[in-house]
Amino acid sequence: MLATFGQDWVTFGQVVGDASGALVGLLFVAVSLNRERIVKHTVLRASALQTMLVLVLPLLVAILLTTPRQGPMALGYEFIALGMLAGAADIVTGHWKRKNVTTFSSRYARMVSGVSPNMVTALLIVAAGACLTSGAIGGIYLVVPVVFLAIIGGVTNAWIFLMSNLE
Repeated sequence: MLATFGQDWVTFGQVVGDASGALVGLLFVAVSLNRERIVKHTVLRASALQTMLVLVLPLLVAILLTTPRQGPMALGYEFIALGMLAGAADIVTGHWKRKNVTTFSSRYARMVSGVSPNMVTALLIVAAGACLTSGAIGGIYLVVPVVFLAIIGGVTNAWIFLMSNLE
C-alpha cells in the first residue's frame, strides 16, 4: 500500500483509525450508561446499532488503508465488499427503526429514524472501490467524504438518540 499510494494515505488511515476507535469506545460507554432505557425501545436499539456501524466504517477503512503491501486492485475489491456489507446493515437497521418509530409520538424518535449517513457512506465506499478496481487511482479520494460523513453523522446520530425521551 505504501508504495502505491504513499505515506500520506497511511498517515490518514492511522489518524482515522484512532479517531474512529475513540468514538466507538465513547459510544459503548454512553450506551452502557443508558442501557435500561435503550433496551426498552426498538427504535433506540436500532439507532444505537446504526450509529455504531457508521462509526466503525472509518475504522475498517483505516485498517484496509494501512494494510502493508496491498495494491489498488485488492483495496478496491475490499472497499466494494465493505460498502455492500455496510449498505446491507443499513437496510436492516433502517427497517427496524421505520417499523417501530410510528408507535412513538416523540419528535426525537421520528428524528432518530431519519438521521443516518450510512447508505451514502456505503455507496461512496463502493464507488471508491469501483474506481480503484478499474484503474482510476484517484478514486481513493472518495474515502475522505466517507470518513467525514461517517464521523459527523455518527456523532450527530449518537447525540440525537441519547437525548431522545422515549418513555
